[in-house]
Amino acid sequence: MKKQGIFLSLMALVLLFALAACGQKEESKKAEEKTKTVDTVKGKVEIPANPKRILVDGYLGSAVALGVKPVGATTQDLKNIHLKGKVDGVADISDERSAEKVASLKPDLIISAVDDEKVLDVYKKIAPTIVYPFGVFKNSQEEITTLASILNKEEEGKAFLKKFDQRIEAARKKVKTVIKDGETVSILGAFKNDVYVYGNGIYRGGQALYEQLQLQPPKDVADTVLNGKSGFEHISYEVLPKYAGDYIFVDEANGGTFDKSNSIWKSLKAVKKNQVHDLDIAYFWPFDPIAIANQAEKYVEILTDLSQK
Repeated sequence: MKKQGIFLSLMALVLLFALAACGQKEESKKAEEKTKTVDTVKGKVEIPANPKRILVDGYLGSAVALGVKPVGATTQDLKNIHLKGKVDGVADISDERSAEKVASLKPDLIISAVDDEKVLDVYKKIAPTIVYPFGVFKNSQEEITTLASILNKEEEGKAFLKKFDQRIEAARKKVKTVIKDGETVSILGAFKNDVYVYGNGIYRGGQALYEQLQLQPPKDVADTVLNGKSGFEHISYEVLPKYAGDYIFVDEANGGTFDKSNSIWKSLKAVKKNQVHDLDIAYFWPFDPIAIANQAEKYVEILTDLSQK
């Protein structure tokens, strides 16, 4: 009986240790399920597996597209006219990124397009922070797919892109009836005292025009800007004809203007044919997927009107 008691006691201890080990494994498994690791340009970042309070800096439009309502965003993003009526209740952290305001919102994840170490240092002290710098995504499709994976919104991402691609395809078909083979389009900008030409990136609706509608730029734009990393090129007024397409979209901002009385400007083919259009800054400066779909359709409308002049 004594041996039997000892045996039972040992079995009880073994069972106890086994249960404890199972419990630890279960707790460890649950802890792992609560977080996941994401690869970013800043390295691997551990984030909540199911973030609930997301703060965005530069990706408000993508969040809205995925059905996510962030707790906070910058003033500039909140002013995006393409998001009007879709961001009510999202707190304004200001364009200075108020540390106090961000902290008060208690985000459990921050997604930022700003690659400023001072800003990121503040963000990282408040919540896990993922950085995808401006221009890192090739197009809206890549941006939505990436963020959908992070936010566990894959189905919402697929649904958005299905409608997005349908709209873009319809716009492409329509613009082909307007733009003749060999005709080119360009986006020229006057900013302060400088002149710029823009490519297929995040500036002035460039992605909508070149990447989504697949319209052709002049050769010099294709060779320099489209193959560059910045998304724009600073040029002199004298070389303007090399970058001017058959259709020109003009962006004038921050006091910058094109001298319409200048002989170089007057010599441009698009100017002579009255195929020049001044862009609405509020409409064409945003670069989120919702804005880009709208811009693509708007470009087609404008080009249709210009082609009839």
